[in-house]
Amino acid sequence: MRSFFLIFSLLFGLLPADSQAQGCAESPPAGAPFTVSADWLKRNIGDPKLVLLHVGQKAEYDAGHIPGALYITNADIAAPSGTTNGLSLELPAPDQLRASLEKFGISNDSRIILYFGKDWVSPTTRVYFTFDVYGLGANTSILDGGMPAWVSAGNELTKDVPNPKAGSVRLVREDRFVAKADWLKSNLKKENVKLIDARTANYYSGTSAGNMPRLGHIAGAKNIPFDTFTDEKNRFKDDATLRKMFEAAGVKPYDDVVAYCHIGQQGTAAYFAARKLGYKVALYDGSYQEWSGLSDAPVVNPAGDPAPPAVSLVTPEWVERNSGDPNVRVIDVRQNVYDYFAGHVPNAVHLADSAMRFPFEGYPTQYPETFMIGQLFSRAGVRKSDRVILYSDGDNVLGATMIAYLLERIGHTNISIVDGGWRDYQASHKQAQEYPQYKPAFYDGLDNRNVRATLDDVKAAVGKGTVKFIDARPPNVYRGEVKTWVRNGHIPGAYSIPWKTLVEENNSHKLKPLADLKAVFASKGFKETDDIIVYCGTSREASIEYFVLKHLLRFPKVRLFEGSWAEYSNHRDLAVETGAGR
Repeated sequence: MRSFFLIFSLLFGLLPADSQAQGCAESPPAGAPFTVSADWLKRNIGDPKLVLLHVGQKAEYDAGHIPGALYITNADIAAPSGTTNGLSLELPAPDQLRASLEKFGISNDSRIILYFGKDWVSPTTRVYFTFDVYGLGANTSILDGGMPAWVSAGNELTKDVPNPKAGSVRLVREDRFVAKADWLKSNLKKENVKLIDARTANYYSGTSAGNMPRLGHIAGAKNIPFDTFTDEKNRFKDDATLRKMFEAAGVKPYDDVVAYCHIGQQGTAAYFAARKLGYKVALYDGSYQEWSGLSDAPVVNPAGDPAPPAVSLVTPEWVERNSGDPNVRVIDVRQNVYDYFAGHVPNAVHLADSAMRFPFEGYPTQYPETFMIGQLFSRAGVRKSDRVILYSDGDNVLGATMIAYLLERIGHTNISIVDGGWRDYQASHKQAQEYPQYKPAFYDGLDNRNVRATLDDVKAAVGKGTVKFIDARPPNVYRGEVKTWVRNGHIPGAYSIPWKTLVEENNSHKLKPLADLKAVFASKGFKETDDIIVYCGTSREASIEYFVLKHLLRFPKVRLFEGSWAEYSNHRDLAVETGAGR
């Protein structure tokens, strides 16, 4: 699955063309102050034009909220998931936002107060940012310190949910508050453009990946973590302190400030603080989620590039000697958990390869998003520093190579597959029935896009002669004789190299000698300089060819088409070839 959950066409605008000519810092908008106190809210809570919005968890709102408050969510102020080129938390279309605002009773003359229930400061500033972009910033304030400040001032909460009269609002988008990736690329080196990375220091420094394609930060950005704009009570720091923070990051009064973060939420804390101080500021809404995926977008990684992945074979003897090593995690990927119950490698965790398959937009057996893959491995006890050992049995060597591929896809660098699998191990090596003992640890995944090919990549390559395709399915399936799919056959020009030509006849979990593997691909004319995309039915069979080519034969340019024939055949505009082919 390419975009699961989590996890979420960007509507970018430019900073104003005349910003450099203005000659002074932008003044705060006339009207509402940026923050209000609990005392102010208590005095004005009866104002018929006041709209009070609670930001936080629904259970928190239901347990008690400020009287008159309505519950607002990201769904009310963000574009629907899957509509913005895979980016999360993007600005909504005007009609969508208008409908949301009017159901809350908001009109153009409303006085809007936002507050967080417990500690959701940046989700609250994200709501403010959205309102600001659409012309309601001058109407809107944030309750400083949120609901805790209200309660600590001796005020009551309620569980009553108001039923407001629908509002009527006209929205005018202020594109000067939203920065574009293209604008950033063109202006990064300008002296008056200052980037503020609002992520915590571990992401800025490249120590943590946060499931992004590249580690580090946008070239030239300075770090002011989002949680440093408020004090220990989540009240915004005084203006003098905030100004010193921006000045320490090199910001001058007349600069164009661009804030960003992971997906455009934490960055709004920096945006809000900068607006409060009167700086000319925009939010890069695509943030590092978009930037780190753009090959031409410069990134600096202070922590240095991660080690290249090492995927290797190990013998059953090695596994028996090392399965108790605290830095080794053995994973049993056999499909039938009862096989695991009956006996497994000591300290092995059972994680069937099918656990990594999900439906997505109608397509079956798709892989989940990077962060969810990381969560599943975390539950299996895998730490970033571990050497992971994989084994299965029979034809399920494909499960082992598929899991090895997914570990590489999330940035794991030390992976091994048991040569000969469970069959060779269980013949003469120690087994166990006890479960391993461990505490799951957070897995910080890297979205390694270099290993996979998308449908768009395949479309761009078919018929061009720049990429060689390998079909790993059985020959009769390749030829189109087996009527399994909506359309049967193969990608035009693809070479047929069935995966079973790579393994021993009497044990498909044991690979042939290296010389024999080289000969298989050489017989089809493959060279190390070739750009290769491997595929099969659902990418499982192709994962063994990916492993052999990239990690055993050391072909540098190999990718796995994850959607494989299940996706390709469903697009009737794409050509299909049948017959013997290559």
